[in-house]
Amino acid sequence: MSESPSIAQLLDRFLSDQEDRLSLQQYRACNTVVDMLANYLNRYAFAVLNPVDRKEWDAAYESGDSDAYCNLFGVRKLVLGIKPFHEQHLRGRLHAPEMVQEHALSVTSDLADWLASQGHSGRP
Repeated sequence: MSESPSIAQLLDRFLSDQEDRLSLQQYRACNTVVDMLANYLNRYAFAVLNPVDRKEWDAAYESGDSDAYCNLFGVRKLVLGIKPFHEQHLRGRLHAPEMVQEHALSVTSDLADWLASQGHSGRP
């Protein structure tokens, strides 16, 4: 089911807030991690959707929305996707260097804190 705000909207808002408080270099590094997270969600996270959500994702994706996951789903799916992003994608699929993994963990921790501060609960 579509949730409001979407993951795409939440990530945009998070980056906007970070831009106001981070140096340009820090912001660019943060933006890179957020892009990696969004790309992971759009490319791989659909595989674990329940049948109802998968049907909705399939319809959107087949109609040409390559970012369907982030456009359809909200905070719950975002929060559920963070751990697999680190464990399966960065460590497993990409074999990202330790420094990249640590930076990504810092950014996603900041994201989780930001979501909580905005009143968004990732709990089902």
